[in-house]
Amino acid sequence: MYDNSQVLKDITSSVPNHQSAWEDMISDLTRKGSSFSSQELRDSKPNGAVKTILANWEKFKGKSDLFIKSNLVIQEPILSKYKEKSKQSAKEYCENIWQHLNRGIDKSKWSGSRIALPKPYYVSSETAQDVTYWESYFTILGLVAAQKKQAAIDMVDNFAYLLEKFGLIPSQSRYYSLSSSQPPYFSLMVAVIVNKGWANWSDYALALRREYQFWMEGADVEAADGFAYRRVVKVKGYVLNRYWDDKSDKKHRILEHHSDLLDVAKKSGISDEEIIEHLCSASESGWDVSSRWMSKPLDSSSIKTAHIIPIELNALLSHLEFALGRAFPAEKNQWSARVRERRSALNTLFWNGETYTDIDLDGMGRSEHLSAAMFYPLWIGAPGVKQVDRVLEILEVNYLTKGGVVTSLSDTGQEWDFPNVSPSIQWACIVGAHRCGNIVLANKIAQSFVHNCDMFFEKNKNFLKTYNSDINNNSNDTSEQGYACSIGVYLGCVEFIETGNIIG
Repeated sequence: MYDNSQVLKDITSSVPNHQSAWEDMISDLTRKGSSFSSQELRDSKPNGAVKTILANWEKFKGKSDLFIKSNLVIQEPILSKYKEKSKQSAKEYCENIWQHLNRGIDKSKWSGSRIALPKPYYVSSETAQDVTYWESYFTILGLVAAQKKQAAIDMVDNFAYLLEKFGLIPSQSRYYSLSSSQPPYFSLMVAVIVNKGWANWSDYALALRREYQFWMEGADVEAADGFAYRRVVKVKGYVLNRYWDDKSDKKHRILEHHSDLLDVAKKSGISDEEIIEHLCSASESGWDVSSRWMSKPLDSSSIKTAHIIPIELNALLSHLEFALGRAFPAEKNQWSARVRERRSALNTLFWNGETYTDIDLDGMGRSEHLSAAMFYPLWIGAPGVKQVDRVLEILEVNYLTKGGVVTSLSDTGQEWDFPNVSPSIQWACIVGAHRCGNIVLANKIAQSFVHNCDMFFEKNKNFLKTYNSDINNNSNDTSEQGYACSIGVYLGCVEFIETGNIIG
């Protein structure tokens, strides 16, 4: 059973009083420039009393490097310690890499920007330092497949802790990430351990409600069609959701990572504020960057994520509403009604007669840009009878390749477009096909992805974060070890192929 006593101990001071001032100082240092990267500065620790450092900064007049070296501790990068073992299979590699992805309990209550977590956790790759949100769902699949029961429970408990303490799960366990979240996979995480008999829905009732409140703030406002506030949008009588960032104006990393894009946007008359807003929304989506967010697929400066109502987000929130009905039995009728309403929207507003599409708030019509997000309603169990056969046909005929299901059919050079194969999409499609009764198709998808992973591993003794649908054209970059999301989906696929069982 989940124990939230740790939350109750420190709930009165969720964010340290000096956190805002600390982040302002880091932002100022980043703007003024130094020999350190903005990421190194954001992840630095105080070298002494925080109040003293902040006071020193207010009166400091010299070069940034002098101040940084005296007052901050730059975190050393985590170096790879994994040693390749000869003649091991891909599955054996997965078993051996877990120890290099594990991080212990964060003992310090405050150390710069890091949010201390009460239980051990697994990171996204060997050199990563923080737990990330949505990809961790697929990490949990791998932990379950590897029979690491307590590790899987600890991961879910850490996310419940974040929800109860802060009211959201940030994209990563850093204070500077508290203005945005990522796709709401928490209810699916809980479903994994509930369906294994390791927990009850009621154990996570408060955390589930907190996540729903985060996504639905503004839903009770009486407003006309097109009303958008934070993550809530009202369209044709339905309350739906989009991606958003509450502090996009302070996201200096966007300026750093997308300076070329911002220059192009300026020439088109687009302000920094507008494009940063959309880039931050794309960051919350996890699908950054994809042509589905752009009015012109080959023009990144036409990005408009905050004006798009995404299929997968609303499908995932349908599952959260279902989960709340399980966690609060006395409210079952209320949550069942919300599930029906959300799924009605998916099968009307998002359905163009052929498949599911995103909704474009500019004119409130359906987006013309299709993507593999159309398969998420299958996973969640939302489609009506007429939708199932058509979407499964599109999946098998148009999107499934020898290397797995591609993220889109648009070849734009973006990470979330053709010819790329995302592990998360594979799982959504496998579970969706299985749920709809097409076990043969589910097996085809699983075998295609496993074959892609096996072929790459045979040559490079590693896994990739994202694969190419053309197995012979996969990147040869092996600089990073242990992509947990890929490993989790791979192990889930292997278990399904060998046993017929779907984790979760």
